[in-house]
Amino acid sequence: MANHFEFNIRVYIEDTDAGGIVYHANHIRYMERTRTEWLRAAGVDHYWHQEDYNFVVHQIQVKYVRPILMDDLITVTARVISCKAASFVLQQNIYRGEILLASGEVTLACLNKDMMPRRLPDEIRDLIQKELAQD
Repeated sequence: MANHFEFNIRVYIEDTDAGGIVYHANHIRYMERTRTEWLRAAGVDHYWHQEDYNFVVHQIQVKYVRPILMDDLITVTARVISCKAASFVLQQNIYRGEILLASGEVTLACLNKDMMPRRLPDEIRDLIQKELAQD
């Protein structure tokens, strides 16, 4: 898998305000959905059925460039940009065709079942290292 994942999402009325513009918090939901599908596409399908670790958003920065509108078909991307022992960072962008609508940088931390930091699982760290090597 190349270090560039894309996921298409259709914008529905429940995503928008009265003016037909996507509510700002939904940009973060679209990014979350894309990260989940990125793991699924990478073959990490057991993540949702295990209890040894969890990923939590440690930090997120979002820049809103242009509005996302009702019925848009958007593409949300995810690309690993760095990795530490217990966390990693993804660059995520939202596009309508070639037009950049929003960009974000998300730091995900890995926690154990007691909600304390823990090293990334080998499978996840290997996936991330492989993707970083493709840049």
